[in-house]
Amino acid sequence: MSVGVKRSPEREGLSWLPALVTIGIVVMGLCWAAFGIFKYGVWVNNGPGGGFFSAVAGIGAASLGIYEFFFSPVRAKPIGGKSLWPAAAMALAILCIPLLGMVLSMSAFILLWILLVEKKSWKQSILTGIGAGVALYLLFGLWLKVPFPQGLFLELLR
Repeated sequence: MSVGVKRSPEREGLSWLPALVTIGIVVMGLCWAAFGIFKYGVWVNNGPGGGFFSAVAGIGAASLGIYEFFFSPVRAKPIGGKSLWPAAAMALAILCIPLLGMVLSMSAFILLWILLVEKKSWKQSILTGIGAGVALYLLFGLWLKVPFPQGLFLELLR
């Protein structure tokens, strides 16, 4: 005597898209850590250098991505391409750091995210993007004295 088990119409297992996003997070984390370690320096003059945060955050993101890829108990349904926007936007912001610098790159990311994804007004987007950049600079640049990557754009302005 056998017991009939109905199968779910959805396929079990991870679809290729969440696995691809996880691999992308690992690659971005490793790239971010490599920029921090080799380009900006982790420890400079007996203190944290400009790449300290990048190295720590990149290694953390890569480690958590590897854990997620191999040990995640969650089975996900296939998802649409819109779910890749956050990862793609952050990858673009990170890739812009050598060109624009950390503060301008993160400010532009926040401004564009609020404008395009959150669908807020220009005024609200600009105020939030500039406010976040100023807060980032005041907190980390002036108060904590963490040297930020300046980028080619700011180097040319000097």
